Amino acid sequence: MTSRARITFWLLFACICVPLHLIAQSQSNSSTVSVRELRIPPKALRAFEQGVERLEKEDPEGSLPHFQRAILEYAGYYEAYDRMGAAYLKLWRVMEAEQAFRKSIDLSGGQYAHPLIALGAILDDQEKFAEAMTVIRSGLNLDPGSWTGHYYLGLALFGLNRLKEAEESAREALLRKADFPKVHILLADIHSREKDFDSLLNDLNEYLKLAPDGPDSGWAKALRDSVQRVIDQSHNATALAQPQP
Repeated sequence: MTSRARITFWLLFACICVPLHLIAQSQSNSSTVSVRELRIPPKALRAFEQGVERLEKEDPEGSLPHFQRAILEYAGYYEAYDRMGAAYLKLWRVMEAEQAFRKSIDLSGGQYAHPLIALGAILDDQEKFAEAMTVIRSGLNLDPGSWTGHYYLGLALFGLNRLKEAEESAREALLRKADFPKVHILLADIHSREKDFDSLLNDLNEYLKLAPDGPDSGWAKALRDSVQRVIDQSHNATALAQPQP
């Protein structure tokens, strides 16, 4: 089973359900931020806040009219497009989510990290790994601490068969979120492709420690048993090849 086959929508949710900031983190200075805040009409801000409230209450369908109203009141409201993308993803309306994230990126001039990383996750799922790598790296330039960004970058690099870089990105994700089991699945895919069976066995064990009943636990247990047999056979063959006293 490949890493691509195991990408699921809850992983996309991991990157969309992050603390919300009304102002992009990459604005050049506080005066720019305050000027933009003042440009947002109160009606737009209130509609946006109502949409966020609905989204936090697991009502993505109910959040959409509020975000749409916010955009009608303020056409440059790229945060509203970003949250619309999150709502569409929760509704599994991936094409509309992609459009919303792209609109958010356009309106922000590529200076808002979250839609870049979210779009990259969607592109990973579509196997558009080169584009995913580019947009996720742009997001990480704005938010280097994003563990989801490093994880999705690792998926893109793995898809491009850039295994060393993929592992580095996975390790960066682990540094920021040590209890994220899916990173170990990505590492397992990398080490499987490299035929590094000792590392692969460790990856599977680490995954099963964190998610013994997780969605990939059955697959991980079966593969772990197979890898252990390969390692044991290799050790036995090495022992037999040693000169006998």
